[in-house]
Amino acid sequence: MATITDVSKKAGVSRSTVSRLIAGNGYVSDEARKAVEAAIQELGYRPNTMARGLRSNRSDIIGGVVVNVSSPFYAQMIGGMQETARSAGKSIIVASGYADRDEEAHAIIELLDRACDGLILYLENALRDDVLEIIARSKTPVVTVGGNECPPARARVTIDNATGAEAGMRLLLDQGHRHIAYLSGGTIYRDTHERLSGIDAALAGFGLARDDIYVEHGSFSETFGQQASARLLVERPETTAIFAGDDDVAAGALLALKAAGKRVPEEISLLGFDDNFHARHLTPGLTTVRQPVDEAGRVATRLLLSILDGEPPAAPVITIPTELIMRQSVGPARSLSPTPRTVAPALTAS
Repeated sequence: MATITDVSKKAGVSRSTVSRLIAGNGYVSDEARKAVEAAIQELGYRPNTMARGLRSNRSDIIGGVVVNVSSPFYAQMIGGMQETARSAGKSIIVASGYADRDEEAHAIIELLDRACDGLILYLENALRDDVLEIIARSKTPVVTVGGNECPPARARVTIDNATGAEAGMRLLLDQGHRHIAYLSGGTIYRDTHERLSGIDAALAGFGLARDDIYVEHGSFSETFGQQASARLLVERPETTAIFAGDDDVAAGALLALKAAGKRVPEEISLLGFDDNFHARHLTPGLTTVRQPVDEAGRVATRLLLSILDGEPPAAPVITIPTELIMRQSVGPARSLSPTPRTVAPALTAS
């Protein structure tokens, strides 16, 4: 492996000149710069970032904790973080907290042991007191994304789950659906409650309440979507629309519907949430609520980088809007007999 001495000999300059160029400190002539850059490329020299970090009291590493790094949803967020960190010359290390308080604590402590310059956390639980104390002692800046609030956080990035869910439910109601099933994630998730509040708002606009639809809580998984939908078709055959808590649930629901010979959307409409890989590759194309989690990762990383540079965030909370993505899986409600119990009030222009 090439060293800084090898580079200096190859370029015909002093070690200090090479060091100044790599660090970006001090004057280096154009001639010397070109010689050093050519030598670095030819020798394949890579600066020792850890040694440079020791000199600057920075590791140039950003730590992150999400619910599950293998999930397509969190992979998008990590991608946004990585893209932004890399452009600033930083590396990222991300661990899974598995929505478990002790696992989250363990992940954070491990990242702090690695001397991360800052943390980006997507948590589903309040942090243990001992972890809060460790973060405070380390003076490590924290930015949170979605999930639960974290007291030491200097800034928070949220996604407007409520407005997105309201738009999705309103779409179904506008299409005449009244026999609607909402297949939700677990109640431990903050996202679940935020989306339910949006659904409540949409229902209220039509003179309805949550009791007028069917709600089942499970997990944000394809397996749950498939099993719950299969039961639904047997126990509630009048259902004309399924609103899935996320696109993984929607993918599972579609498997169950196809296995039962149900046509989507002619016989039953299907709506997702996230706009992940599943949504863009299902047949028919999945109508879904897009939450730009990759952008949330980018915004959180930019905030953390600014804090590390001594710039306080312009606002303590940044909310990223959602967007209803229209594809082919939602259509008008099929005719039912007897007539649906509830009729929506007439809409007035606003």
